[in-house]
Amino acid sequence: MTAFLGHKEPREPLLGDRVIAITGGARGIGYAIARAAKHAGAMIAISDIDEGALNEAANTLDADYSAKLDVTNPDAFAKFLHATESALGPLDALVNNAGIMPTGPLLEQADDLIRRVIEINTLGVIFGTKHALELMVPRGRGHIVNMCSTMGETAIPGLAVYNASKAATVLFTDSARLEHRHTGVKFSAILPGTVSTELAAGLTNPPGVRVATVEEVASSVVKAMASTESHRRVYIPALFGMITRGSGLMPKPVQEAFLRLLGSETAILQPHNPAARAAYNDRAGQS
Repeated sequence: MTAFLGHKEPREPLLGDRVIAITGGARGIGYAIARAAKHAGAMIAISDIDEGALNEAANTLDADYSAKLDVTNPDAFAKFLHATESALGPLDALVNNAGIMPTGPLLEQADDLIRRVIEINTLGVIFGTKHALELMVPRGRGHIVNMCSTMGETAIPGLAVYNASKAATVLFTDSARLEHRHTGVKFSAILPGTVSTELAAGLTNPPGVRVATVEEVASSVVKAMASTESHRRVYIPALFGMITRGSGLMPKPVQEAFLRLLGSETAILQPHNPAARAAYNDRAGQS
């Protein structure tokens, strides 16, 4: 074979022909993951509860399959996954991304909104994981990526319910990974810090802490899915992982004082743009 100086063989796409389902795929991180996965060669199925935004995203992304989905409905979730397989073939990965982050004092949050946060952020992930496993375990392969958060490991005033929902998701992912470690199915927990999406609209970012882009998160998710291993924790940006792990080694009073020094008491409860924050909270509370 003749070798040509400077010639490089084309690289195989990271996710060539894999079938990947993504919840909450109409906007923000979910949209960015879908776009990155498509660019990496995957066939993508996206879902969202907002049908108008979903249709627009599906057209823009040239999604291979899309369907409206309320992740809190386990039967609907199972139907979405089966429909994805009928349209595209065996499911290789599920990205449980759908989530909401209403903020504010606990005493000012409506009971229905509290229930909604837990149902979407926690039960939605549990239902999706279970029904994906029903498809993946018999085949001995697959990858479940759960969008968690550094807020699942760090308590912040004004985020009590969101903290609880993400803490549950982190530990659920750990437990499911351990339970299925001999099945061939891999699990990855993605823990972004502050990301430039509408979830963080109007909030005050702690000084010295960089806001991640949706592209950074999407790139990390694609790399996780492309690997053959589980990823117990993927922090984005990496600095958040250092802060979380470092502060976790401190005695609780010292840890809480350290977080206050970073602005934890005001970052959520005193948004720099109250109107933008209120607008997001209103939308998050709608079905």
